[in-house]
Amino acid sequence: MAGRIEDPLLGTPPERVQLNAAPLVRVLGQVQFAKIIKINSEQHIGDFQEAVRGEYPFIEKDMAQAVQLNLDGNAVSAVATEEVIWRMFDPTRIWRVSLNSTAISLETLQYTSREEFLNRFLLLLTALAKTIKPSMATRVGFRYVNRLENPDDLNSLGELIHPELIGILANRLQGQVEQTISQAQCRTAEGLLLVRWGMLPPGVSHDPDMAPPANSPSWMLDIDSITTEGMAKIGFESEKLTTLVDSMANRAYAFFRWSITDLFLDRFGGVK
Repeated sequence: MAGRIEDPLLGTPPERVQLNAAPLVRVLGQVQFAKIIKINSEQHIGDFQEAVRGEYPFIEKDMAQAVQLNLDGNAVSAVATEEVIWRMFDPTRIWRVSLNSTAISLETLQYTSREEFLNRFLLLLTALAKTIKPSMATRVGFRYVNRLENPDDLNSLGELIHPELIGILANRLQGQVEQTISQAQCRTAEGLLLVRWGMLPPGVSHDPDMAPPANSPSWMLDIDSITTEGMAKIGFESEKLTTLVDSMANRAYAFFRWSITDLFLDRFGGVK
């Protein structure tokens, strides 16, 4: 296939290899923006829903718990609040849009290609710019969650994953290790990369919202690429933001390719 990328954080991301059987649990892209309180109200999101309803006909109202910090002189108080999240789904419920007062996210349980994901995200950002009209984006991110569950894959982790991400699982103790999770926060050419990886026992997840627990032992690799740089120049231009999402995806992919071997690409149907 291809050699290992030398610098996944600052170097040029490698050419993508399509995996026909990629072990992805979920893929998520997100654009955060300056807070718009009216999004919490049903009467103010009708135009946005109408603009995307052809692709995402189902809508649900979700409530999330949050903590608001208030500063009064030298005293800081915490107040529990509830935040409205509008969830919109495609007919198969494989694709989900989440919109709250500070962010719009697109998630899929069945990632087929970068091009499809970006086209869908562009549609959402364009609709949001025309209807809700955010003044400025504040953060852009892209996140991949991979998981290996097949016993054959777990037994050959050392052949599929490079040693830097194997750790204690690389020696004869692997059969007795039930759980081990590592994480790293790294500076990249574009911003930050947050990575978590490790072995999990049945019924355990490192992040239930992104990866519901598996019924068997599993090894996960969760890569989140984010940036807050240059937002003032972009404002909320949907095409430029989509390009930035693509850039974040490239950086996440660079780290993914640095983490895996050519055998991994072959095993999961790599096609150039």
